[in-house]
Amino acid sequence: MARLLVALFALGLFSLHAPAAETSAAPSPRDRLLFDFGWKFHLGNEWDIGQRLDKSGSGRGPANMAFSDASWRPVNLPHDWAIELPFDPRADASHGFRAVGEAFPDNSVAWYRRTFELPASDQGRRLWIEVDGAFRDSSVFVNGWIVGHNDSGYGGARYDITDVARCGEKNVIAVLVDATHPEGWFYEGAGIYRHVWLVKTDAVALAPESVFVYSEFPQNVPAGDATIHLQAQVDNKLTTAADAEVSWEISSPDGKTVASAKQSVNASAGVASDVRQTAAVASPELWSPENPRLYHLTTTVSAGGKIVDQQTTEFGIRTIAFDANRGFLLNGQPYVIKGTCNHQDHAGVGSALPDRLQYFRIGKLKEMGSNAYRSSHNPPTPEVLEACDRLGMLVIDENRLLGSDAQHLQWLEDLVRRDRNHPSVVLWSLANEEFNTQATPAGGRATATMKVKVKLLDPTRQVTVNSDLGNVFEGINSAVDVRGWSYHIGVNNMDAYHAAHPNQPNVGSEQGSTVSTRGIYEADPVRGYVTAYDDNPQRWSNTAEEWWTFFDARPWLSGGFIWTGFDYRGEPTPYGWPCVNSHFGVFDTCGFAKDNFWYYRAWWTKQPVLHLLPHWNWAGKEGRVIDVRALSNCDEVELFLNQKSLGRLTMKHDSELKWKVPYTPGTLFAKGFKDGTLVIETQIETTGAAAAVHLTPDRATINADGEDISVITVSVSDAQGRVVPVANNALSFTLDGPGRIMGVGNGDPSCHEPDKYVAHPVVITQPIDGWKTKNVPVEHTETQPELAANFDDSTWSNVDLSGDQDTLAPNSEAFLRAKLAVTEADLNAPALELWFGKIIGKATIYLNGVKVADVSDGQSASIFEVKSLIHSGENSIAILARTRTPTGGLSHGVAWRKINPPAPTHWSRSVFNGLAQIIVQSSKHAGELKLTASGSGLTADTIVLKASPALSRPSVP
Repeated sequence: MARLLVALFALGLFSLHAPAAETSAAPSPRDRLLFDFGWKFHLGNEWDIGQRLDKSGSGRGPANMAFSDASWRPVNLPHDWAIELPFDPRADASHGFRAVGEAFPDNSVAWYRRTFELPASDQGRRLWIEVDGAFRDSSVFVNGWIVGHNDSGYGGARYDITDVARCGEKNVIAVLVDATHPEGWFYEGAGIYRHVWLVKTDAVALAPESVFVYSEFPQNVPAGDATIHLQAQVDNKLTTAADAEVSWEISSPDGKTVASAKQSVNASAGVASDVRQTAAVASPELWSPENPRLYHLTTTVSAGGKIVDQQTTEFGIRTIAFDANRGFLLNGQPYVIKGTCNHQDHAGVGSALPDRLQYFRIGKLKEMGSNAYRSSHNPPTPEVLEACDRLGMLVIDENRLLGSDAQHLQWLEDLVRRDRNHPSVVLWSLANEEFNTQATPAGGRATATMKVKVKLLDPTRQVTVNSDLGNVFEGINSAVDVRGWSYHIGVNNMDAYHAAHPNQPNVGSEQGSTVSTRGIYEADPVRGYVTAYDDNPQRWSNTAEEWWTFFDARPWLSGGFIWTGFDYRGEPTPYGWPCVNSHFGVFDTCGFAKDNFWYYRAWWTKQPVLHLLPHWNWAGKEGRVIDVRALSNCDEVELFLNQKSLGRLTMKHDSELKWKVPYTPGTLFAKGFKDGTLVIETQIETTGAAAAVHLTPDRATINADGEDISVITVSVSDAQGRVVPVANNALSFTLDGPGRIMGVGNGDPSCHEPDKYVAHPVVITQPIDGWKTKNVPVEHTETQPELAANFDDSTWSNVDLSGDQDTLAPNSEAFLRAKLAVTEADLNAPALELWFGKIIGKATIYLNGVKVADVSDGQSASIFEVKSLIHSGENSIAILARTRTPTGGLSHGVAWRKINPPAPTHWSRSVFNGLAQIIVQSSKHAGELKLTASGSGLTADTIVLKASPALSRPSVP
């Protein structure tokens, strides 16, 4: 796998999206710019809502262009704020005991904000903001206008900002995200946890997600020429019809042009016009997990004698089918699915995974012998599918929720349109374990409606639903193409169902649910640990050996998907607090393999495998009988303790071997034989005490693009360099150079140490007192001398603005003035702000005679950055306040704030059973990153990562 990743990296296959055209004086036909950098983040919502309901384009609080976010924390996307919150035993166990949700309102709503400029040359182009995923309920504002809202925490959203954008000027986007109410029963994160993009196109362009390419062979037999079906829509935003031409060019995996086609279209004004063609590719290279060869389709739109749009799509040529008797067929041959189900979180980063981490995780699964991935229980981030396309992994692509109303059908359509070009996707899952409806007529009808929608959009794939029913056909199971099985192995369930419905294909869409804790071999309910032996099914589930043995003997079942590939936060089973995440994974939350990894590797690959468990560190338990097991695909395994043979045992297919061994320190050694020949050996040793820390990066060179990462394994070893499997030392980490530590983890399901150490700007607040006021006629204007810098207000009345009382009479107007003393030292702060607790009515604010902002009705906590207007010495603040209602004015205090840089963060993490993990991310600057790990009484270790200059994805400045 390491060689494969290096090769892909060298070939540029980790440029995870088709590259946009180089920036030039003239706009490209289509620009898709990464919009992840330079955001500000604020946890909380003192401003209630961002949009005035009475007047459009007049955003309140952070949605207002004049609002200051200088005190907010800088973040880059993707970002998950839930992973930054503390654990709390009062919080929802199913979501991992993070202090977010209905019981924690102050932690459950947040704002993101970003200022950006658009060149004047963008005038006349169509401009879109694409949010791949925000959890959850999100509202997007641009320049004070609300441009859209999305309830879904998993579906992407596209916002047309053409009309409200300011080309040649500054623009402000603000996003309000509310994670109060969950969608699932597992850790879901909070925030803009997927990419955001700024897309620019011509008025005549390809409609979003309209390009669709798929291959077809006669009788679905992959031989001879492949017919390539080409579809697109030309979207005409002009007020008159436009003649256009769509051309397609297909290039092979080695970059050679192998087919092309053209189609003319008269695109009506204001609509998207369909264009379709076919092309032939002779003797194509077929995509498979073992040979993930990708073709490229370039779709070009020309109008008015020039290219107006162009888009590149990766796709694969292959045939797929689910057969009732032969199981899953890939490229015409039975192909056993060896899959895993997975949620979308990882240690240290929560649900906001950097793209490279998706490749890391898919690579780990492939090392186990897995060839399939189910995105449970929601649409995956696009980068997961790209990793599966490029590394070779079949996918069940899962819709979030069953429903045939307009909203749910639209979410389903968005999913299918977005993902239908990925060759890795072989089956659409419409829903998961719909307990209340799956056996009902209504459930069957809704499923049938959803299936019709899918078939209209994608005629190449079948649909399923993961059903936790046994031998039940009524309702949902009667409506799907492929019966999805959630557990229920056995002759009275799967076998009986297949006999009663012999024409329906089957797949084990969720199997296993064996729980285990890495490196633990004695159950510890107090700490929330179960053993790592394959002995712990739940009441509804089976051990790895039980379910796989059953499936392996029945080709018609197509294979199955383990619950789960990786541990995930939430659903702490079988224990609750202090346990905060699941134990179901073959890997822990860091991607460290548990012992069951070797069971699957033994029976899912052909290479010789021999693994012994448990560890051999049982100090103080000499003579105790230890349960020793060998996970292997050898015919026979012989076990030795300190060179004395403990016997040779014969391996049963799909099984494991067991010995009872009295503990004596030393070396446990095993030999594996096939056909009587020694083919593999392994050993485990009693180690010494913890003596040193070691850092091992998965990649020592990363791209200096602000996105790339290195995943570093932290291990604690004895004096001989052997990992101490019972070590739990506390470690500290420092990083020097152009990059940052993104997060840390150790795979301990009961660890409450932080995944992230967050640095906040230091805000020093000083109240502004001594306010004076003078009432004036309503028809008074903003040009009066009372607003000037040096106006004498000594005869005015004093007024207290610190309380919550009204400061204006009904339907009145008044001037307010105060003085602000500033030192030269104060001016050294990176930002200075004026802060107003609450303004009811309207207010025009001046600082030293210069207008700062107009404040609309009902704003709370208005904040304005004013450093450029402040000078050393005495400064004057003047306000013209007006109200047309019975109440109004300024209240709840006024202050000025110095915003200083955050203090340095200090990172730490304990190892769990000898291991921990650090994720380091590059900046946009090349150089060396020096990472050091140290711990009390341990020899420290330092590694140097190289961040190399790289051609990064085009991004918004």
